[in-house]
Amino acid sequence: MKQQQGATLIVVLIILVIVTLLGTIAIKMGILGLKIATNSQVSALLMENSDAALFNIENPSEVERQLALDGMFAYFNSSSNANDELVFCYRAAENSFFSLAKASAITPTGSTTKIGIDGFCKADQFATGRSAVLSQVYLTRASTASTPFGSAPKGTSLGQSNVPAISNNIGATVISILPSFAGATSAQIETCFKRPASTVGACFDGLQIPYNMQHSDYIVGGQPKLVS
Repeated sequence: MKQQQGATLIVVLIILVIVTLLGTIAIKMGILGLKIATNSQVSALLMENSDAALFNIENPSEVERQLALDGMFAYFNSSSNANDELVFCYRAAENSFFSLAKASAITPTGSTTKIGIDGFCKADQFATGRSAVLSQVYLTRASTASTPFGSAPKGTSLGQSNVPAISNNIGATVISILPSFAGATSAQIETCFKRPASTVGACFDGLQIPYNMQHSDYIVGGQPKLVS
């Protein structure tokens, strides 16, 4: 009789161990599933904000305006600005997508004060009203070999069009970050945003901040529309 009671106790203990293991595995799988779902939501949110900034750059109703002297494309018409990175923080809530007064430039030497520092995103300047994502836009001009009369506005005579007779290859890079998913300070985030597009991603990687970076190339200035 005593031997039977001992066997029952062993069986119960084995069952408890198995139930505990199954419970632990179920919890771990649930946590893993939650992390996967969260990562998918974060990626979708970041991509959505980057896309929104690029869509504004491509907005047909704004292209001619941005070819004006204070527009984002016309900035590169000056030889003194040709190698700069024109930077501005994307704020969807504002009436104007781009304002030269709220833009900054990163020069080839790394200077960030050429036209002021208001263009770099601050830690509290969110792209949308959800107060979650920060998005910054970088514009650069690519140097390419020019074709004869390649800069002339199509369908017009030189000097007879109010569209600038200058054509530039413009590259647009947008980086969107979700700072609430890391413990970085505002100063660290703002320091990263003052880096060139080529190194800003690595800076946020170092802070373990989730980010999305997208790039598009356009030809602008020879006609009042973008050619991607």
